[in-house]
Amino acid sequence: MTQAKTKPASQQEIRSILHDADDDLVLAILETGATYQEIKQAAGWLDDSGYMGNKRGKPMDIRVARVHKLLKQDRDRMELYER
Repeated sequence: MTQAKTKPASQQEIRSILHDADDDLVLAILETGATYQEIKQAAGWLDDSGYMGNKRGKPMDIRVARVHKLLKQDRDRMELYER
């Protein structure tokens, strides 16, 4: 595995995926140590009707799961605010 695939994503990389993320969300994601690919994966599952791996018995990677949870909480908070 190359260094680029295993190093945590930078703030700039996170913002390139999550364009409208606020500073608190970006910092929380940074704290997970997730890579660029892991963040893209979590964001994709959030936008694609959720994670389907549970039905196949394949657990979500821990960092992907942490980012997914943060993104879901942020989305839910924004939906509540918009009501």
